[in-house]
Amino acid sequence: MTTNKANPNELVICADEKSRPRWASRSELCWEYFDNEWGRPPVDLNALFEILTLVVFQVGVTWHAVLSKREGFRQAFAQFDVAKVAAFNEDDVERLLDDLQIFRNRRKINAAITNAKALLELNDETGTFDSIIADHSTDATAMVKHLKALGFTHIGLTSLSILQQAIGVTELKAA
Repeated sequence: MTTNKANPNELVICADEKSRPRWASRSELCWEYFDNEWGRPPVDLNALFEILTLVVFQVGVTWHAVLSKREGFRQAFAQFDVAKVAAFNEDDVERLLDDLQIFRNRRKINAAITNAKALLELNDETGTFDSIIADHSTDATAMVKHLKALGFTHIGLTSLSILQQAIGVTELKAA
């Protein structure tokens, strides 16, 4: 049985005549994100947390949908301040579930808070998040298990691959 599902990383020519992956060809918003941010290391922990959170919320929807709500996510998640989000409680979860500017998915909201806590728990012994996902000696399945053991959630093989590409650890995979 064959499927006609298009590969999201397949390169296509956009209306501005630049070549980009199919997922980044939907809108100028996606073009700008791909051209100016994709594949670049985050500048600090909060920037890393933003990418991680966007990837968590992107699973199951398009990048265009997530990026169109990015400003709402920034407001809802305290400008992606890791320490502030790690301190969110059930009242904050309820507030976020009522926030029309974001995707109101309890599991993903809780994952963002849990991941903020896990990021803050990393230390010299465990390594930094980006150093962990940049470890090419570890296969992806083992890496996902390791991240989950460190307290991260909503991280699977697909989201790990997206994260690695988003922060420039690996190149865009066209296959």
